[in-house]
Amino acid sequence: MRKLALVLCFMVMIAMIFSITVSEEPPVQNDNQMDASAMDGEAMQPDKEEVIRVMIGLENTLKQDADDSYKLKDYATEQELIDAFEAYTTPELAKEFVDYYFQAEADGVYVIPTQTEPWFQEENEYDMINISKHSVQIVQENENDMVGSYTLAVEMTLQNGWKIQDISYK
Repeated sequence: MRKLALVLCFMVMIAMIFSITVSEEPPVQNDNQMDASAMDGEAMQPDKEEVIRVMIGLENTLKQDADDSYKLKDYATEQELIDAFEAYTTPELAKEFVDYYFQAEADGVYVIPTQTEPWFQEENEYDMINISKHSVQIVQENENDMVGSYTLAVEMTLQNGWKIQDISYK
């Protein structure tokens, strides 16, 4: 009987130790991580702050500081610039932007002087259309003194955070 009491006491102590050392809290996830069950459920959409962050971030990355010869001040290589774009776009679109708007030379990266397209207006409303569970299209009607009325359509995909996958104008 005494042995049984010792075994029971030992088991209760072990159970108490495990209950203290094993956390019952679920692991914390940052904004860019999604668990499998959340990704398998209904369609996901970025919130307004995320849309604005990505759109304005891309615009600011396009507008680089350059010297009088159009040489970029903040990026020495094409890969550094591609990496900067990838914070807001898919890798494929980042490469397309860099190839179109910039020229890599032995001494640095240069802006190709060109007119940038009309862009997202943060203060204007937009529609968000689900394309798939992890892809949306942002559609915004705008007006610009240079081009008049235009429709901006931006496809965003959930790819290690929300990234721009495609942009078109009408």
